[in-house]
Amino acid sequence: MPIDYPAAPKSFSGHASEKKPSHRRRIFPFLLILLSAGCQAMYFLTPDESAEIKAEYGKITDEKVAVIVWADRATLDVDPRARRRVADAVVYEMKKHLEKASFVPTRDVTEFQESGADWESMSHQEIARELKCDYLLRIDLLEYTTRAADTPELRKGRVSGSLHLYEGADSTRTDTVYSSEVTATHPPPGEHAIADMSDYDLLRAAIEQFAQKTAKKFYDHRESLRGPQR
Repeated sequence: MPIDYPAAPKSFSGHASEKKPSHRRRIFPFLLILLSAGCQAMYFLTPDESAEIKAEYGKITDEKVAVIVWADRATLDVDPRARRRVADAVVYEMKKHLEKASFVPTRDVTEFQESGADWESMSHQEIARELKCDYLLRIDLLEYTTRAADTPELRKGRVSGSLHLYEGADSTRTDTVYSSEVTATHPPPGEHAIADMSDYDLLRAAIEQFAQKTAKKFYDHRESLRGPQR
């Protein structure tokens, strides 16, 4: 229903009966619109303050990086392309923000994993030698599902994994140079699953968020302080 705004004031004639419309009357309709829009309007009207976040490991510059993903048999039985999907997403996000670095094509990594070589028992230096990379980022998938951890009947895309970054074959260092864990869910915590989203769409969205969170470990960036939109 359209809102009836106050009529335009008449020209001032000096009579006390001809008062200009109150300032309150002019802003009242705007307040009604704002309140009817609820929290979403307040979200966009709140100044978007952000903070500079330093990379947890910011030493990757112009080196060559390979991303290799491990998944258990149960995950691969559900989605044989799980490793490739996650690797593709992570490489895509890292490429966008580490512009000087180069990356081993995920196709080549997948072919290596499926070549028959017992790569899971190889050392990271042996794998780096096979992939000809300066850094090897290994991601071990811990969760890859469309069911919430605490309530299995609730649909929610969830991807989590541990990150282990190793220097390449020429390095004398044999242990990891950086380790972390990443968890991503879609919809985010506190929000219910969208009824018209398929399991594939839920999982794809979670993979994208997982890749974004993973890539941010390796470059400086800014993050909003007002949180995600509700």
